[in-house]
Amino acid sequence: MTVSQEAVRGQPLGLRLALMLSAAVLAVLLIAGLAVNRIVSGSLEQELGAAERDRITVVAGAIGGVDLNAPRALHGVEVVLRRVAQTMRGHVQLIGPDGELLVDVGRLPPGVSTETIKEPVPGSDATLRIDVPRSDRAFLSIFNLSLLVAGLLAIVAVVAIALLLSSRLTRPLREVAAAAQRLGHGDLSARASGGPDRESNELAGAFNAMAERVQRSEMLRRRAASDMAHDLATPATVLESQLQAMVDGVVPADREQLDRARAAAGAMSGVIAQLGELVDAESGVLQRRPQLMPLGDLLAEVERAIEPLFRQRGVAIAVAQVPSTVQVEVDPTQVGRALRNVLANAAQHSPRGATVQVAMEAAADEAVVRVTDAGEGIAPEDLSHVFERFYRADQARGSGEPHSGSGIGLTIARELLAANGGRIAVERTGPDGTTFAITLPRVG
Repeated sequence: MTVSQEAVRGQPLGLRLALMLSAAVLAVLLIAGLAVNRIVSGSLEQELGAAERDRITVVAGAIGGVDLNAPRALHGVEVVLRRVAQTMRGHVQLIGPDGELLVDVGRLPPGVSTETIKEPVPGSDATLRIDVPRSDRAFLSIFNLSLLVAGLLAIVAVVAIALLLSSRLTRPLREVAAAAQRLGHGDLSARASGGPDRESNELAGAFNAMAERVQRSEMLRRRAASDMAHDLATPATVLESQLQAMVDGVVPADREQLDRARAAAGAMSGVIAQLGELVDAESGVLQRRPQLMPLGDLLAEVERAIEPLFRQRGVAIAVAQVPSTVQVEVDPTQVGRALRNVLANAAQHSPRGATVQVAMEAAADEAVVRVTDAGEGIAPEDLSHVFERFYRADQARGSGEPHSGSGIGLTIARELLAANGGRIAVERTGPDGTTFAITLPRVG
């Protein structure tokens, strides 16, 4: 595989889905973690700050009625404040009215963040000052660490689940890709199976339908190659034998022998001409030269051109009268060839002494030409394939004779009619014959 092909392939779809899902979950966790951190930090700071301030207010109120100038009373206050400092793990100071430091107890832990709270002592001008460590910091550190660990575990779990889910979701796609590779390598029986979801089933169904068409086209191509080889080999052998006999002097090189040689060459050129017609039909839109003409005139020209074939097969043709007001704007050469192919098909599948009916029905914007043969009808298994290129049933319908021709006459007719805005379909089929409906756009 080349470098450019590797670049086109890129990363596996399952991995990309897993990474995208993981990134989305990571972003959600990050935003949620930041929001929770801010909310918890603010709430905790408010709650702890209010609790500490309430405690200091209670202490300040308790010493408010004490005479701070009496040494004995001041000693009792110092004992109380020392216990407060130990309880709050802070530094407590009692400052007198003139700024004199009356009590200084407690010690802060080293390297901690502190908060200072001041509270006036009721009944005096003294101030109680307490420096306490920020207890919320330790809690928030533990809380944030817990959030981080939980987030990492969640990411690992999400990545694992995303890989599992993406693998299950893309499994039908991988199966279709594997089937396509097998089909590309020549395994025409390769088929894909969809997953439990509707989309993968639709994809697998579309692929299987395409594979069926490819397999059938290959089967028809091989059958056509074999038929073409037979159709060309028989007249070629006859022509070679005829010419060799004349060269060797076994038969005289008179008009009769030359006519036989010419007939064999004509059979070969007929097969080659049909292949050329198919190529021309598939590019009919590019070569189209439309003309406005009465449909009756076009049918009359086709009848005159096809009459020798009908006479040769012992089949009659009856064309209904078409009003001169029914006109079509088509390429007369292309549509005429299409009509001749349909009529030739009808003659081929009608027994000797039968009559092929050609009728016309005009509507406001289209005209329908119906060609009805006198065969035994089309088998149900062949009905959906009558317009496929190179398709031929095993036996001619109703004639009891092997098929002749290449199996592309109706394909050519369909392509030429489509190039001129028309269409062809099997309208009905049964033991009393088959009717082909040819629809052409009407002008006037």
